[in-house]
Amino acid sequence: MRSLPLILFLAACGGTATTDTDTDLSADTDTDETTSDATGCEGVTPKVTDLSLAELDAMLAAKDFDLINVHIPVNGQIAGTDADIAYTDPDGLEDWLDHDLSRKVVLYCMTGPMSTIATQDLVDRGYCNVYDLPDGMAQWDAAGYPMQ
Repeated sequence: MRSLPLILFLAACGGTATTDTDTDLSADTDTDETTSDATGCEGVTPKVTDLSLAELDAMLAAKDFDLINVHIPVNGQIAGTDADIAYTDPDGLEDWLDHDLSRKVVLYCMTGPMSTIATQDLVDRGYCNVYDLPDGMAQWDAAGYPMQ
């Protein structure tokens, strides 16, 4: 059991642990639970939607979502970032989102693994409008997109 935190740490820090991006991340979600009409998630199965760099760039033009950097330690930000909340603090993410399960949110980290963990934590809590930038901030910057 002592190896579990090490595996999670390796995955979160970009170690050799891998994730299957083709896996339906909602598979472990209890779909029998229903949410109230006030959340805007009625009848929607919570899942993570992966974004390409170009898709996030296009979304930033409308900016109808929260953009959150979950990388620790904070080491730069994509232009338009609303908050820095550690991927290890899902309660902090929920507080930022005012516990609104339908609130649209995009999470990113430096290279992808931390945001993958954080987005799955939100989905597991019932959030239904969750987006991940799996290429991360490093690829965003390398592609010449704006940083702040």
